[in-house]
Amino acid sequence: MNKGFFDMSRRERRGNIVLLALMVMLLLVTAVVRLKKSATPAPAVQAAVEAFEAETDSVIITVDKPSHHKSEKKKRSSKRPSPQKSKPSDKPRRLDPVPQF
Repeated sequence: MNKGFFDMSRRERRGNIVLLALMVMLLLVTAVVRLKKSATPAPAVQAAVEAFEAETDSVIITVDKPSHHKSEKKKRSSKRPSPQKSKPSDKPRRLDPVPQF
């Protein structure tokens, strides 16, 4: 039973070897193409990236430090304020005409 499953004729073996060789060649070609791609972008793009990096590097972030005075601490109240409910306006909204194509 198992012997018939793994037996191949000479033509089947050659066909499998050819298919495997084609797959290996395809993998090698894709690897070579990826390595040969130029990693340098176009000069216009590179200039824009450098200008952006120069602008972002010069930005100074300032953070105000909170004062740690004990007298300024506020006590939290346990009750939450109720949200204000908005009333619908008596005036109907203006309806713009729908464009027709």
